[in-house]
Amino acid sequence: MEIISLLLVPLVFTSFIWLLITAFKSSIPWGLLVFFGPIVIAVLGIIIVQPSSVISILLISLVSYLPAIAYAAKHWEAAKKPFLTYMSVSIISLLISVSTLAALGDDSLDQLINQATLGQINEKEAADRMRIIIRKMEESGSLSERDKLSVRTAQNIIKQVEMNLDKDPLYYSRESVEEYEQELAQREAERKRKEKIRKLQEKLNKRVTTDKPPPQKKPKVLPEIKKSEIRKYIGSEVIIVTNTNLQHKGLLKGFDEEEYKAVLEKERKTGKLIFKIHMSDIKKIFLYIED
Repeated sequence: MEIISLLLVPLVFTSFIWLLITAFKSSIPWGLLVFFGPIVIAVLGIIIVQPSSVISILLISLVSYLPAIAYAAKHWEAAKKPFLTYMSVSIISLLISVSTLAALGDDSLDQLINQATLGQINEKEAADRMRIIIRKMEESGSLSERDKLSVRTAQNIIKQVEMNLDKDPLYYSRESVEEYEQELAQREAERKRKEKIRKLQEKLNKRVTTDKPPPQKKPKVLPEIKKSEIRKYIGSEVIIVTNTNLQHKGLLKGFDEEEYKAVLEKERKTGKLIFKIHMSDIKKIFLYIED
């Protein structure tokens, strides 16, 4: 489409010169009107309307044809061929140009700001379109106070969008803000859980390093009594180990010479128990000493 529009430019220029020569042939005032009329209308339209959309640009362009239309209506026989040629190629070129602008979008900063504020469009999409409009406005070099205010507001929105994307590249790819907030809440809950586990682990590690294990008690070593000397320890607490490794702790009450048995008294819940153990069944005898 852009190529066709460029090819039509020489035709538009040639047909306009043809119409302009015809107008000057009719009279100088008509020639001046056809030449300067579109320029005056375009300048006044830009000053008064301040076009910011494709529609406003289209309206100003159509109004600028009025001088040529007025001349053709007054001198139809002389002007019909150059006029019809000029109008056909210029209108086709204008429509192609307008369609190209429409494809780029006819947004204004104020419209995009309102739509982004109301949540009608995605903020990232609005920011991308705002950058294009701001660049075109800055290239034009003529910004009103209202335009400057709109530019500052748009730049703040663009900055916020960039900050959101820096924090999370998928910020604007989610279906809703609620989904994003739920994801943030889940992340925060997971972070707190890991932090709690970390602190608990640190406490446990600190406790392990600071708490010294209790000193191990040395095993008690009891003096062993020779079986031949058992009579010397009558009345003492002893521990008798039998050949079957059974241990009997109690008071050595005496020694039965006839039966060759040691008499032992043991404490029971039901009372004291006195029994005898044959010396041949005894493996070892230890003197029991309290700590």
